Amino acid sequence: MDLNSCLPPVSEIKLRPWKQSYGADYYGALRVASDYCGLADIPHHFPGMWQHGAWPPWMLLRPEIAVYDAPKSTRCFVERQDEVEFLKTGGYSKVEAIGLPIVYTQPSGLQRIPNSLLIMPTHSLDSDAISPSTERYVSEISSIVNRFSLVAAGVSAYCLDKGLWAPEFEKHGIQVVRGAAIGDGNALKRMRSLFDIFEYMTTDRYGSHVFYALYFGVKVSIWGTATPLFRQNVLTDGGWTAYPDAVDELLSEQTERKAERYLGPLRVDPWNGKQDIALGQSMLGHESKLRPEEMRRCFGWTPAGIMADKVLEASRRSIFWRGGAAMKRRLLKTSKS
Repeated sequence: MDLNSCLPPVSEIKLRPWKQSYGADYYGALRVASDYCGLADIPHHFPGMWQHGAWPPWMLLRPEIAVYDAPKSTRCFVERQDEVEFLKTGGYSKVEAIGLPIVYTQPSGLQRIPNSLLIMPTHSLDSDAISPSTERYVSEISSIVNRFSLVAAGVSAYCLDKGLWAPEFEKHGIQVVRGAAIGDGNALKRMRSLFDIFEYMTTDRYGSHVFYALYFGVKVSIWGTATPLFRQNVLTDGGWTAYPDAVDELLSEQTERKAERYLGPLRVDPWNGKQDIALGQSMLGHESKLRPEEMRRCFGWTPAGIMADKVLEASRRSIFWRGGAAMKRRLLKTSKS
């Protein structure tokens, strides 16, 4: 079965400037939201930042990190109400819990395949200082694949581009499926499709994909030799760089114990994976999920809001706006000289 042909195609998008979005458009989140709202196009305007990955309770160490160092004046959309309270203690006043973007994806229509296993190893980042060793985990996982009728490995787009994981899986005859990329407008839809297809998902360590899979009813396990979480890699991840004390706390035994309250039950053999939809819903903010009309009002995507945004965007492209901006830059340059 060629799984790649069953998934929504990769759709490259131009990401918005970081200081305008703080990653709100990553993985096609705004496309998912506009589809959910019944809009033909993605509105240009977005009123703040929207978390693009899960932030479980044990990772709430510094408010700034949880919202990617967005200014405290930014309107922040997060998963859960406990995050709202946490961020408010850190000086963020414009915070709303609406759930993560993936909870707004539509059912793929694909049928779940009995006794199928999706392997999702820890993904790397382009900022990583140290690349993981992959051989041991892949060797371990390949020793149990004959227990399943269909097996595939979902490898992040970045890891594929860097030659991580895929060569080892392919050497053991395991089909590789392209995973998520921040610049893929269909990334969340592809993830939803994978979680609709597979009965089981196994991984070597915690990542957002654990709660994503649980949310969609997949039987999840954390099994095998885990890829180390290197302090150097966390420190080079932009959101954490300015907070080395928080990095040390993240890697502490105390934080590990807190995480095990949630993850411990998932440390089982892949063929005994645990189904816990309630935990997935709790972590991803299902109870805070907006109705389409609520989302349109929340994001300013009402007919009046979209029209006002189009007028503003047209004025910004006008010769008068560009001329005024150029004059402002010249005046600033003159004042500094």
